[in-house]
Amino acid sequence: MPEDFNPFLLQGYAGADTFCDRVDELAFLREAMANQRNVTIISLRRLGKTALIRHFLSEHKKCIPVFVDLYRTTDQAGMVLRIVQETLKQVGKPTSAMVREVAQVMRSLEFSLNFDPLTGLPELGVSARPGLKEAMALDELFTYLEKQRKPVFIALDEFQQILEYPERNTEALLREQVQKLRNVQFIFSGSDRRMMQAIPGSGAGNGFADGKRPFFQATEPLYLGPIPDEAYTAFIQHHFKAARKRIDVNVITEGLAWCRTHTYYVQYLFNRLYSLGKVVGREDLLRMKSSILKERAPEYMTLKRLLSPNQAALLTAIAQEGVVETPTSMEFVIRHGLSALSTVRQSLGVLLEKELLHQSPEGYRVTDVFFGHWLAEG
Repeated sequence: MPEDFNPFLLQGYAGADTFCDRVDELAFLREAMANQRNVTIISLRRLGKTALIRHFLSEHKKCIPVFVDLYRTTDQAGMVLRIVQETLKQVGKPTSAMVREVAQVMRSLEFSLNFDPLTGLPELGVSARPGLKEAMALDELFTYLEKQRKPVFIALDEFQQILEYPERNTEALLREQVQKLRNVQFIFSGSDRRMMQAIPGSGAGNGFADGKRPFFQATEPLYLGPIPDEAYTAFIQHHFKAARKRIDVNVITEGLAWCRTHTYYVQYLFNRLYSLGKVVGREDLLRMKSSILKERAPEYMTLKRLLSPNQAALLTAIAQEGVVETPTSMEFVIRHGLSALSTVRQSLGVLLEKELLHQSPEGYRVTDVFFGHWLAEG
């Protein structure tokens, strides 16, 4: 790594050295995929699902690893084109021969060999023919992949996006393909509240845990939680030491607690602390915490103004307590001077729907850790 490289990444994946722990999760993925079991990774946003998938795929040199981000897709046609394009990138280098080969197999799509205007490197162009039938295009793609010498691992990230498609049969469409493949395996990954409801104890069933939905029992669930404090502490100490920097272990402990060991917030805080200098102490931590909340105050004030007074009051009350087991209890309502119970219940539903709150095994929390601190401090 370059000397000025900050190892606490806020996005992307830069190799094993910047990847922290997830030993159990990686072992789970290896065992499941080795035994032809598809997996669904579900967690809150910003807990490191994407980095986990990319790290897992980077380990497997004897497979064709495919990572597909579905976040910006808006319909089935867009999903199919994205899957095909990202998959063929990994199958082989784009050449005229490859274009001819895939065009013979995948007749539902049109292929072309283009050149990147900046790099001059060849790129495979994929577009839909008029009257594209998505089921047929997927069938053609997977027929092609089933004949590959190496197994194919396809990770569909931000899978909850399919719930926004105008077509309502996307799960069934994919299920039909998934259940008949032998050389192609899938990792689905999502963080939307509707997928999170599949977690035991989090409310009504839905998504992959709902027996009425097509993916019921089609995949094995992997619920991603925070990285253990001990593992994150060792990771932080390693990178500070490698850069000849010093940070007190008590500063790390306090920083992890302030971030609730939630991956994105830990990475952000220690990215900032790492940039300060050779020695980082508690005063630096206190100043940085204050600075982060001050910098984000305009964003948080705008967000709070978009809520009704009752919603803002409930969100603030939960933020002040950190975690609340029963926000609709009379004791909690009276202690914080909230409105009638019916209004509190309605506000709670809205805040959950907007993903400003989430329900953990301990109780309800503000989803954005920094926003929670800002609300609590008034």
